Amino acid sequence: MKCLSQFQKVREASRELVKISSETMSSVLLQLADAAVANTHVILAENKKDLERMDPANPKYDRLLLSDKRIEGVASDICNEADLPCPIGEAIEHRILPNGLELTKVRVALGVVGVIYEARPNVTLDVFALCFRSGNACVLKGGSDAWFSNQAIVAIIHDVLIKNGINPDILQLLPPDRYAADELMNAVGY
Repeated sequence: MKCLSQFQKVREASRELVKISSETMSSVLLQLADAAVANTHVILAENKKDLERMDPANPKYDRLLLSDKRIEGVASDICNEADLPCPIGEAIEHRILPNGLELTKVRVALGVVGVIYEARPNVTLDVFALCFRSGNACVLKGGSDAWFSNQAIVAIIHDVLIKNGINPDILQLLPPDRYAADELMNAVGY
């Protein structure tokens, strides 16, 4: 497995997420939204490299295309996620059995979420934010069409995490090669 070390890193890092308070998660997400907007020029420069490799007539071209407006929209969505209550630890059912035993169903994180997607670099921010808010680490496998854009976005996310003392390994970006998709789909236990 070529991606094994990435799977191991994200699994280990995922265990650290339980120590992060809801308030810190919200703060990190707000900082991420600001960082995405502040680094729009960096993201767009890398996105231009991706776009130059694709025929504008390709139906995926519009999905790949980022703009100031699209980045601001993603940042706005991240701010909305920051305002959501953290679902981790929420009791969703409580009952007492006839023998007196109390049962409580509590929401917990999955641990690590893997997502495979194509020429939509905005998904990198969207998925990370949703996973982070729900206490999950993530392994992302974007398409080769968006490789430069995805790398730039992941670098911005990692920078925000590091500034907040959070292990950046909670987000792993796999290579855009097909073997990575196969390995991700077979990463049982990670």
